[in-house]
Amino acid sequence: MIGGAVLVVTLVVWMLRAAKRLKHAIETRVEAIASRAPEGGRGTRAAAAGLFGLTFILILREGIETVLFLAAVDLTTDALLAFFGGIVGIALAVLFGVSFVRGTLRVDLPRFFNVTAIVLFLLAAQLLVGGLHELGERGTIRLSAREMTLIGPIVRNNIILLVSLLALPLIVLLVPGRAEKRRVAEARGLSGPEGRLALAGLRRERVWKRTFAAAGIVTIASLTASYAFSRLPHGIDPPVMLAPDDRGLVRLAKADLADGRLHRFGVEVDGVVVRFFVKKSGARIVPVFDACQVCGARGYADVKGRLVCLACAADINPSSLGARGGCNPIPLPFADQGTAIAVAVQDLRVEASAFRAAAAAPKPPAD
Repeated sequence: MIGGAVLVVTLVVWMLRAAKRLKHAIETRVEAIASRAPEGGRGTRAAAAGLFGLTFILILREGIETVLFLAAVDLTTDALLAFFGGIVGIALAVLFGVSFVRGTLRVDLPRFFNVTAIVLFLLAAQLLVGGLHELGERGTIRLSAREMTLIGPIVRNNIILLVSLLALPLIVLLVPGRAEKRRVAEARGLSGPEGRLALAGLRRERVWKRTFAAAGIVTIASLTASYAFSRLPHGIDPPVMLAPDDRGLVRLAKADLADGRLHRFGVEVDGVVVRFFVKKSGARIVPVFDACQVCGARGYADVKGRLVCLACAADINPSSLGARGGCNPIPLPFADQGTAIAVAVQDLRVEASAFRAAAAAPKPPAD
């Protein structure tokens, strides 16, 4: 992600420097290809092949992405929903692109692309933050719980950034600039057929701009709805409290834990409730602390089958449960007793200080 941020920034800087002469250079080369040979000769076919090659290269990358996306689809329910969403997205992209071209042929393009440069810089910043989050989660760089809590929502809620990125160009296109106001004034100053043609062209462009705006609004609305339905809970469900036996052990029957869901438990140790949860990891049933070394004891949530840290929004692979490091839940020693697992209170006491600190910390605001 950090490498991607660097590439985006360098691309924007290069485009800002080259944009003034890039259009002229492309048009000059296309005209050179088209006029290389007399009409009807072999050179004409070569010119046509050159223009086709240029167009082919321009769209090849996007075409490859679409083909790979469609080829990766299987027939599970989630995949079909993703496939349907992809088709709708492609349709919106086509509408978005056609209306953009038809509605912005005479838009103040330097003004528009200056704004898109800001958009790309914002995207680069988001990539940089995401890279720091991943490095902190892996333990490659040391980040505190506060830092992970600050950058986690930025990484997790990237839909908010995408909505902002779409809204900026929409605002630029829908709010008339100086050049557009000047064109309107010039058209109104013309008389006869010329004036009517100019005003008709302006009305036609206005229709396409409104279509462009409608496509953008639909896209923004769909992203906003996706964000609303995928938000993380602010808190955890209350743990099932357990009482240790006279040997200082709590026992859990495996049969009650084999459904693949997150089962959260709590044991009072030295005046504080120490939480742990049990979840199936492959063929194993693994108990772990409801806390991690980086973010503390904010807890984890099972969100549509995904195990997520509530502090920094990191996704945890269930197959990695029991492994120490990063944002993984802290491993909890246990004894496998065949049909049950047993956890010792003395092992729970090791992390009691983390849960005491979490209990004393300010609670996140509720919805």
